[in-house]
Amino acid sequence: MDPYNASALKLQKNLLDLRLERDRLRSEGKHKEADVLAEPIAKIEAAIQQLPDSFKPVTLQ
Repeated sequence: MDPYNASALKLQKNLLDLRLERDRLRSEGKHKEADVLAEPIAKIEAAIQQLPDSFKPVTLQ
């Protein structure tokens, strides 16, 4: 696996972990803490969406 795809997989895993943590916090009623995580999640998702399709590995959603 080339380093680019390995990095993309790690990014996807980190994003998934952040989303799970945000959802767990919300389910526990910790909305302020969840909102703190929501901001970097949104920034990462926006950055990924702005990439040209040719730069998006198939692993990224």
